[in-house]
Amino acid sequence: METIDLHGLTLEEAKEKLEKRLLSADKYGARVVRIIHGQGKHSEFFPVIKSFVRRWLEESVFAQERIESVFRGEDGSPYTSVNPGETIVVLKGAGGPIHEQKVDWEEEEEREARRRARRVQADKRRASGRRRPRY
Repeated sequence: METIDLHGLTLEEAKEKLEKRLLSADKYGARVVRIIHGQGKHSEFFPVIKSFVRRWLEESVFAQERIESVFRGEDGSPYTSVNPGETIVVLKGAGGPIHEQKVDWEEEEEREARRRARRVQADKRRASGRRRPRY
């Protein structure tokens, strides 16, 4: 699954990255794309990037021609668990509609646990002011 992470970008940067990466994913045959836009908790009034992404996926010419379906993170999808900070897009492929893909949730949970453990270790090293030894 291709992932497009828009965290920490301005609206203009997010627009450019979203369009460029979706075009690239389509060109190279990716079928399922995860767009991580965040929940919008750092926006002053409403979730700016999240709103833009959802609107663009409904109204753009690319979306009308190349997107088969869109799954809002709040509702979950066959490919990921519920996450209001992301949107899943299924692109149209040459082979017709995509077949149901099974996700190995145990593997996904293990991968996420490893990511969290690495983040915790990195945060501890940063807090103590030391770096990991190089071998």
